[in-house]
Amino acid sequence: MNLQSQTALQIFLLNKCEPNNPDCRIYVRMAPETKSRAALRQFGNFLTWCAGTVPEILRLYPTDKAKFEGIGGAVLTTGILAFFSGFYAIYSTLAIGVYGFIASVFFAVLWGLAIFNLDRYIVSSLRKPAAALPWRQRLAATWLPTLPRLGLAILIGVTLSQPLELRLFHSAISGQVAIDRDRAVAAKRATLTESTRLEEIRNEVNQLQESIAAADNHAKTLGDEFRKEADGTGGSLKYGYSDVARIKESAAAQARQEAEEIHKTVGGRAQQLQVQADQITKDIDRQIENFRNSMSDDFLTRMTALSELRANSLEIWWISAFVTFLLIGIEITPVLVKVISPLGAYDVKLDALYTVDTTEAILKRDTAIRIATYHYELTEKTERQADEEFADIRSVLAGNEIRTKTEQWKGAKASGAAVTMNQLVEEVRRELLTLRNS
Repeated sequence: MNLQSQTALQIFLLNKCEPNNPDCRIYVRMAPETKSRAALRQFGNFLTWCAGTVPEILRLYPTDKAKFEGIGGAVLTTGILAFFSGFYAIYSTLAIGVYGFIASVFFAVLWGLAIFNLDRYIVSSLRKPAAALPWRQRLAATWLPTLPRLGLAILIGVTLSQPLELRLFHSAISGQVAIDRDRAVAAKRATLTESTRLEEIRNEVNQLQESIAAADNHAKTLGDEFRKEADGTGGSLKYGYSDVARIKESAAAQARQEAEEIHKTVGGRAQQLQVQADQITKDIDRQIENFRNSMSDDFLTRMTALSELRANSLEIWWISAFVTFLLIGIEITPVLVKVISPLGAYDVKLDALYTVDTTEAILKRDTAIRIATYHYELTEKTERQADEEFADIRSVLAGNEIRTKTEQWKGAKASGAAVTMNQLVEEVRRELLTLRNS
């Protein structure tokens, strides 16, 4: 009998035997759950948790457990890939020494947890309606909420693929970074050279050296002609120190003298200009060295090099696209599996609980609103009645006060006091205002 059959028999006996039957307790001790099987069960529970399931409901429908274990495995895979992607992105750009490694691991853990929780939320928030709906409504209820989540999953996949591509094309990117750096250094050198008189000085030095070389060549040519004339190998082909030889000797001597004078005057000027050119070149080299040292091999530089490699090499473009599509596929797998998989008992139960809880919350909210509305309507009605009664009482008091003041005014008028109608009106108005504000 295999392990599965033994487990099934064990469950059957545990359900059938009495609590006080010693044979049942003996059997339980004889067939305990192995450690490996317990570990697999715990790992399966962890994968279903990664899929965002409700353990209390899924425990009632074990036939759906395998589906959610697969979804949870895909979510866990994206979290692990996010960890390595974030670690390499930080370690290859900002990490310095041991503390850099620790900081990279810390950031990678945060990044992995962020992506993992986001994927878990995306999967757990997708619910398929269990009610019998027409296919158009079912399609709208199933796929329309999925589209934003698919877009977010694709964005996460593209984000995860970039650091992994940097690691995959590390050697090629390093070479391209060196080429870009040399190109930038050459452009910087050209800019600095154009901003100085270096080219002008070099042109002037070249002209001076050409004039010196021309004078030397002229003196050498005249000296060669004199020697050929003297030994009979050139010129008139007459051997000996003839008149023609003496003339050519004089011309050669004059040319050598002129060359020496040019060496003294033009050569000194060329040396001065060369010293200036060397000083300017030294300053440019120092600025170029500082510029080269300021260029860092950061994340942006490597991403720029990777973009250039994609643009210049079709093979690298295809490999990069394959890596990106692979990670996008891994990222959207949980969402697609959740949507494409057939409706299970767990989905029906979860939709029922969600519908019941939502309906109950809405009913409680509407009931509370109606009760509060009725309460404030009664309060408003009571206050209005009280105000009307107070207004009637004030009207009666005001009438009595007016009559009292009128009788007093008539009595004073009859006794011959100097009272007027305006005084009566002002006094009544003052008394009524006091009564109204009291």
